[in-house]
Amino acid sequence: MFGFDNSKNRCSNRLRDSDWLGGSNDRDDDELEAELRPSVVQGPPVIETEAVDDSTQQVLRIKADFDNYKRRVQNERQQQVECANKELILKLLPVLDDFNYALDSVPQDVAQAEWLKGITLIKDKLTLILEKEGVTKIDVEGKAFDPRQHEAIYCDENADDDECVVKEVIKNGYKLNDEIIRPAQVIVSS
Repeated sequence: MFGFDNSKNRCSNRLRDSDWLGGSNDRDDDELEAELRPSVVQGPPVIETEAVDDSTQQVLRIKADFDNYKRRVQNERQQQVECANKELILKLLPVLDDFNYALDSVPQDVAQAEWLKGITLIKDKLTLILEKEGVTKIDVEGKAFDPRQHEAIYCDENADDDECVVKEVIKNGYKLNDEIIRPAQVIVSS
């Protein structure tokens, strides 16, 4: 059972097939080791196609849900910015109105004063900033009354003009990117 290997000068504890099984076996150790080694499967592992299809579909659904979430968050952020801009613009419009009222009521004797030119430049700068943000003045004088764009403050029954025509603008109306943010306050003929 135990043998002595003279060629390597050491003891060998290997069991021989013939010793263990009680018979003789002509196979050598290399053949036995090759037989006992786990066989290597060539090619990709076999996976059920239904499981792959379900997993793929689930991944695609999750990706689509995430894309929709990102789009929704981006739209909500854009709407918040637009709403904040709209609120700020609505707060600045009365300042622009005050500049217009002040400049319209300047007496002739100070019309050429340098400080008045400075105030006009400030008003023009504010108007330019609002225009860059998409604010436009609604042109209404002499046009037919439109309740979506105009707010009638007074109805002049003595006017000789056509019915429901804007006769005078009391307070200018403004649009922000084609959305009316403040209707024009007007006097109409009836």
